[in-house]
Amino acid sequence: MATIDEILAIEAPAFRRAAKAIITGDAAGLRAELAAEPGLVHARSASSHHATLLHYVSANGIEEELQSPVPNADAIAAILLAAGAEVDAQLDATETAWSTTLGLVASSDHPQEAGTGGRLVALLCSAGAAVDGPAGDGSPLATALTFGTLDCAEVLLSRGARTDNPIFAAAAGRMTWLCAWLEGLKDEAPAPPVPSFLPLASDRRVAAEQALVFAAMCGQTKVVQFLLDRGVDIHASPPGSHWTATPLHTAAGQGQTVVVDLLLRRGADWSRKDERHQSTPAVWTEHARPPRRALARVVAQMLERASD
Repeated sequence: MATIDEILAIEAPAFRRAAKAIITGDAAGLRAELAAEPGLVHARSASSHHATLLHYVSANGIEEELQSPVPNADAIAAILLAAGAEVDAQLDATETAWSTTLGLVASSDHPQEAGTGGRLVALLCSAGAAVDGPAGDGSPLATALTFGTLDCAEVLLSRGARTDNPIFAAAAGRMTWLCAWLEGLKDEAPAPPVPSFLPLASDRRVAAEQALVFAAMCGQTKVVQFLLDRGVDIHASPPGSHWTATPLHTAAGQGQTVVVDLLLRRGADWSRKDERHQSTPAVWTEHARPPRRALARVVAQMLERASD
């Protein structure tokens, strides 16, 4: 595997030093580079992705060797934004939904491992990042839900991300909206656009299953109970979801103890395997990210008791 220095060797010297400072968390070094060359904050990488320095904060969309958890990534981003970094600049080599720093953070494991994902999203939104994405289709929230980065999703919702479809509304706990949608009162206006990577089913039954999966993942207990009471399949594994799993899987993987308890009491099968990974909900708890790991361990114990 190439080293950091080898990967960055193609860059101009100042850009190379600044990029290395970002990915190693060297705030003082970054400040020094920007002070010596203020225009550096608008420069682009010579690599095919043509990243700006702000993109490197996400540890995503750039060379794998340059990606790692950086505990002070939010402080690094604040330095770049204060220096005039373009908050919604896009990479050249990724899908549009994941080409801004906001989308890249929401889909990256490294900020979640470092515990900086939510803080980065809050900082970017405060700096003017488009909370609903460049196309206004809700791609940042869809990305956070697709990749299960709940810290990011929670911040996006608190900053006014749109919740005008069943998946988004379920994740946000919008009971009144969901009631109206199930009763067909939301059908008069044209459906708002959604990102292609998280398509909403046209069939209302399947869309309700999608809503249940994401409500469970996000710990929206009242929504889960409401949808189950309306007859939505507790073992649903609807298409169009990155997770391709039942509500119990998604809740277990996020350590959603109250939702897991509800689902088990309502008869959810703790032994069922998901379609993508062929794993039980208990196995999903083993892959919880740092912010949710302690709760996931509690869920694992709940599932073990259920299997006795």
